[in-house]
Amino acid sequence: MHVMTKYIDTYKAAIAALEDYCAMQQIIDTTDQQIKDAYNAVTSVSSARLDGMPHAPNPRGGEDRIAATLDKVDAYRARYAQAREYMDWFLPAWGVLSEDDRWVLDTFFLAADDVSQEERVRAIADHFYVERSTAHTKKSRAVRRLASALFG
Repeated sequence: MHVMTKYIDTYKAAIAALEDYCAMQQIIDTTDQQIKDAYNAVTSVSSARLDGMPHAPNPRGGEDRIAATLDKVDAYRARYAQAREYMDWFLPAWGVLSEDDRWVLDTFFLAADDVSQEERVRAIADHFYVERSTAHTKKSRAVRRLASALFG
C-alpha cells in the first residue's frame, strides 16, 4: 500500500502530512542507533533481577531474548522503510513550493510545540506585514499548493 493512500482528503491530508514530517524525520535519524543498541543488548550478558523473588530457571531464556530482539529490529526496519517512503513522497512536493510558502508552512505547522497558534499567525503577519486574516489566507493558500504538489 502506497503511503499516499493514508491521506485521502487533499487539504486535510496535506496538513496531516506536514504534521507527520517531524516524526518521520526522527525515525530516519534514530533508527540506525536503535538497531545498534538492540544488537548490543543481545550480545551482552544480562544481569540478575534483584527483586527478592525466587526465580524459576528458563532453559530457553537466551533464545527467547534473542528472538524478541530480532523481532524488535525487524519492527525498526519496517518503521524506517515506511519513513523513507514518506520522505521520498513528501520532499519532492516540498521542493516545488516557493520559499514563502515553505516558510509559512514551516512557521505554522513545524514550529515548536510550545508556540501557540496565535503566536504562529502573528509571526506570519509580521513577516509579510499583513493583517491576521491575510496571514490565515496565506496559510490556506500554501496548504492548497502543497496538496496540489502532493496529490496532483
